[in-house]
Amino acid sequence: MLPEYEFCRKAFEENGLSLTAEVWEKLDIYADMLVETNKVMNLTAITEPEDVLVKHFIDSIAITRFAKFEDGMKVIDVGTGAGFPLLPVKIYKPGLKITLLDGLNKRIRFLTDVCDKIGVEAECIHERAELLAKKDEYREKYDIATARAVSAMPEL
Repeated sequence: MLPEYEFCRKAFEENGLSLTAEVWEKLDIYADMLVETNKVMNLTAITEPEDVLVKHFIDSIAITRFAKFEDGMKVIDVGTGAGFPLLPVKIYKPGLKITLLDGLNKRIRFLTDVCDKIGVEAECIHERAELLAKKDEYREKYDIATARAVSAMPEL
């Protein structure tokens, strides 16, 4: 579904990122599953191959240039939706321990399927963020929290 590897590699380099064949393969499977599932479940308005590459994958992974993501860090994506930005970051930086959190179970089922298919370990949780934040086993347990188009900053 994604453009050819060499095109993607150059697009990553233009954004100060590197791309391995293994990462590209996982992103390509993820993109295929995203577009196919989107036909029956509203996950994203962005479905053209080059747009998925740039607006979903490169934009997500670009945060690794500005925030320190190190192996072993615990990272949560609040209101993850279709997995952006954290699932592409995990594919790019596999040493992270990630939690994908969303209030809609159908999205969590989609993400669980993607993670299983591409061999990515992630905790996928169906829960509202404000409820999860009250649980001791999750409250203040993460090194980094990400969110994309989920809520206004004061609410997060």
